[in-house]
Amino acid sequence: MSNFGTMRDRIADELDRADLTSQIEREIKSAIAFYERKRFWFNEKRTNFATVAAQEWYTSADDSDIPNLLTLDIAKIAYGGGGTSELELSPYAELEFFSDSGAADEGQPAQIAYFQKQVRLYPIPDASYSVVLSGIFALDSLSASADTNAWMTDGEGLIRQRTRRMIYSSVIRDPELAAEAGRLEAEELRTLIEATTLKKATGRVLPTQF
Repeated sequence: MSNFGTMRDRIADELDRADLTSQIEREIKSAIAFYERKRFWFNEKRTNFATVAAQEWYTSADDSDIPNLLTLDIAKIAYGGGGTSELELSPYAELEFFSDSGAADEGQPAQIAYFQKQVRLYPIPDASYSVVLSGIFALDSLSASADTNAWMTDGEGLIRQRTRRMIYSSVIRDPELAAEAGRLEAEELRTLIEATTLKKATGRVLPTQF
């Protein structure tokens, strides 16, 4: 499986229905939306952007990946001289409180919040620093037949089976076929979880801290 059009056509063939193109495309996108916040090896990513002195907010103009952030695991900042430190992941309301209280502190950022697909730093940067974000990111959207992302390759089986299940359930209304597709979806999910665990395993047993 390589792209949006290939998956759509295969599902139509498996359903033996040539009249459900729009429904299949809709359910492919819904299946991705359903699973995209779940952690797999192919939707984890690291991205970075440079701060600007006196700039508090950072958007797609600063890094095209910022609006695609779904789960922020860790954020690190690099200071001058090669030093780095972890930014505190703070509730947006906390940084908003600092703003409402009239504080306009500038300095080396120590906290980060994510709000409306934008990154906010506090204190407001007083210079250019490098910020690295690690977490789960939404993949490229699908529209044209030639569009592709890892859901069309690494996650193909999972998305295809969920799409089939939802078509059988909500469009064709065949509960038996929907149940069978659901069983296959569960198998694909287990396979991806196992593969993700293996790819992330260190092969070492960490000692328990007492």
